Amino acid sequence: MNKFILILIMIFAFFTLTFGQNIKGRIFDSTTGEPVINASVRVVESGVMTISDKDGSFMIEAGENETLEIKHLSYITKTVSVNEAKIIKLIPKSINLDEIVVKAHPLDDISHSVVITDDIKRGSQPRNVADLFNDIAGFSIQKRSATAMEPSFRAFKYEEMNIKYDGSSKIVHACPNRMDPVTAHVIPEEVRKIEIVKGPYTVRFGQRFGATVNMVTRNNRPDESGFHGSLESGYETNGGNLVGGANFQYLQKKFDLSVNGEYRDFGNYTDGNGVIVPSSFKTMSYSVKLGVNPAKNQRFQLDFRNKYGKDIMHAGLPMDSPKDDSYLMSADYKLEKISDKIKSFQLKSYYSSVDHLMDNSMRPNFKTLYARTPVTSNTMGGKIEIGLTPNDKLLVFAGIDADIIKRDGKKYVTVKLNPAGVPLDPPVEKQFNVWHDAHSQDLGVFVEGNYKLSEFLALNTGARIDYNTAGVNDPDAGFSALYNGSIDDVTDINPGGNISLKYLKNDFQLQMAYGRGIRSANMIERYIYRFTVGSDPREYIGNPYLKPEVNNQVELSATKFFSGFLIGGGVFYSYMKNYITARVNHEFALPGKPDPKQFWNVDAYQYGFDAHLKYDFCHGLSLNGDISYTLAQNITFDEPLAQIAPLTGHLELKWEKSKYWLDLRSLLEAKQNRYSDSFGETETPGYYIFDLRAGIKPLKGLSIGFAALNILDKAYYNHLNFSYKNSDQNQGRVFELGRSFSTFVKYKF
Repeated sequence: MNKFILILIMIFAFFTLTFGQNIKGRIFDSTTGEPVINASVRVVESGVMTISDKDGSFMIEAGENETLEIKHLSYITKTVSVNEAKIIKLIPKSINLDEIVVKAHPLDDISHSVVITDDIKRGSQPRNVADLFNDIAGFSIQKRSATAMEPSFRAFKYEEMNIKYDGSSKIVHACPNRMDPVTAHVIPEEVRKIEIVKGPYTVRFGQRFGATVNMVTRNNRPDESGFHGSLESGYETNGGNLVGGANFQYLQKKFDLSVNGEYRDFGNYTDGNGVIVPSSFKTMSYSVKLGVNPAKNQRFQLDFRNKYGKDIMHAGLPMDSPKDDSYLMSADYKLEKISDKIKSFQLKSYYSSVDHLMDNSMRPNFKTLYARTPVTSNTMGGKIEIGLTPNDKLLVFAGIDADIIKRDGKKYVTVKLNPAGVPLDPPVEKQFNVWHDAHSQDLGVFVEGNYKLSEFLALNTGARIDYNTAGVNDPDAGFSALYNGSIDDVTDINPGGNISLKYLKNDFQLQMAYGRGIRSANMIERYIYRFTVGSDPREYIGNPYLKPEVNNQVELSATKFFSGFLIGGGVFYSYMKNYITARVNHEFALPGKPDPKQFWNVDAYQYGFDAHLKYDFCHGLSLNGDISYTLAQNITFDEPLAQIAPLTGHLELKWEKSKYWLDLRSLLEAKQNRYSDSFGETETPGYYIFDLRAGIKPLKGLSIGFAALNILDKAYYNHLNFSYKNSDQNQGRVFELGRSFSTFVKYKF
């Protein structure tokens, strides 16, 4: 009997040591020695989680050789082995001014996501920041040219997505054809992560209708004092593309200075059919960021960036860009830990400007007429926000924000030949008003709170109201005539809000979210007059009196951790009232031209899902995959909604070690047979492509990345891609890059 009991004890001990034991530990602030409350402790291998209590203590089940990851909003994330878990000291974070997806408590928002970018491990040269969205689940890229690319998420595009830089700043395009989208004005290698809120589930970051996207640029790290920097360069064979860049930082406890610069020279690429796509461009950019820390709990930061573009070709648009210059400057201040009841005070402000020129000097119709359009866009805004902690379970943010946009510019046309082809002497000069000296302003007031109902359950809710005004100071006479001879200023008052419930226990997380997002029409939708700004050759006419779009969206998301395995996903549904699209208006027709389109309000809905998985075969070898689908219907026109990407999936097999990595990626996009007849869409065939990336770190600070893109040399195009305009090409859609090889080298010091 005694032997039997001893054997049982030995078996029990074996299973305890092999499969898990209760690990106890305490977490402290490395500077003050105070216990850290509400830090999340996760077993990396199994995903099991717990939270530290008021004494900084925790207990968690983990194996003898497993690893713990400790996270807290105010501290740098730390990873320790189980054997080091008895006493854990966390280093306080420097004050962060730029992030929007932060954890107000240990329960994550799984309707939010963070994507860390790594320029070296891409091994290829992004043309602009939109390229960084190619591998993110749920996103599709709309392409007019190699630089006029913009991300689309679910049924949201353009201003239906709230896109920011560093939590507040924005750059609004000047070109009515969107040759200069928000993603074209910042150095791609400077973007260190992309934060995504999948729907109108937060009210703190400006007017929103659908997803909120924040592109966080490279941040100084005052905990690493001294002089640091990096030099980088890359080359791609398809187009003979050359990229060069440099970053220099000088960091001290009280201040820090960062300077970034880049140069890009891209040529025309060849698609999978062997056709040369006009896509060349040159850009030169730099940025300067200065931070001052007057005290331990304060930070003041100035940021200035400038971008110069020239000789930019746009295959999917009627003209090209001899010049596209922009600059952005911002000033941010944050004060943290003011008192027991006041967590933080933050002030953010910015100003941006775009000076853009487009003309047809390189196009076939130049022999008939010469068209050039110099346009400008100026945007300013900011935010004041205070964070309150009435008790240890509640965190509240309240504040106001504003965005003011002004645009102006005219189109000048010199007609050289009459309809019979006879030269005109002198040529006929014409002038058209593009923006009518337009302006818009959005002022918002918001409050959002996070309440921890229990150790495993949290509630987030917010409310917001926007006061939006828009008008024109110099309306074109023809445009005014369409609306009874005058264009009146308009004012919208837009109330919205959100609520979500989050549950997290051990290895399972569930979130239910609802949001009501509202967006007033943009300047193109209100004021464009007889410009071909769409994917078709028709002219578009604005509607000054469009109603604001309203999106009522619900989402259910879940994540499950297993040993070495993660699976998650979500389903969503949106009912969209007064969704803005365009339809042909025969009443505005002119002789000799296709009937124009006018922007219009419709009712619509969308629903869909996304899912993802990650499986770690062993240390360093992993499989990652995702799939997403959106179905969107125009209720008013009884047809599918326009410009919706089809079912899309990614699969990645990655082998990653400290000195090298190997990465095989695939993209699958199904056929899109749901398309809008009224918008002029057609069916898009499905496709799949494979990319191979690899890299080594042969010396300290030196990294070399390689890539073979579109290995099978597939000829394909995205459903959202534009067709050729005013071009000698006659193949329809603008196809994507054919097979290409590239390398990228970076040295950090």
